[in-house]
Amino acid sequence: MKKLEPCNPNFKEYTQLMISRNKFIANLGFIFTKIEPGYLEGELEFKEIHQQQNGWLHGGVTATILDMIQGFASYTMVEEGQKVFTVESKISYYNPGNAPKFFSRGGVVKPGKRFHFCEAEVYYIKEAEEIIVAKGSATMAVI
Repeated sequence: MKKLEPCNPNFKEYTQLMISRNKFIANLGFIFTKIEPGYLEGELEFKEIHQQQNGWLHGGVTATILDMIQGFASYTMVEEGQKVFTVESKISYYNPGNAPKFFSRGGVVKPGKRFHFCEAEVYYIKEAEEIIVAKGSATMAVI
């Protein structure tokens, strides 16, 4: 992803405030580890509550992580007080995931005044290799 310039000098604090207001992601146990203009990273310690019937990472958990990475990356690119929400999303699932920890990264590919176009991925590490679980793209509305 290309380096983006935030329009808000306090983008990090504003994004962290929005993250703190999201109770669902906190209850899921997902932690954001990097916040940069238009880009975020995070991780999830895999627990039984995250599993689907075959013991793999649940698709709904994966979708949530992708949505949060993309949505909060959008918050890094707006003015303080503006809001962001998902208006369109697509997810492609590549591999089932069963690992102690999952990672995600992604961000804004093309920012705009009314919409941000975003991409993200969820993966795990096996024998020093990244295994992609899913990739997503989304359009975020800015109001």
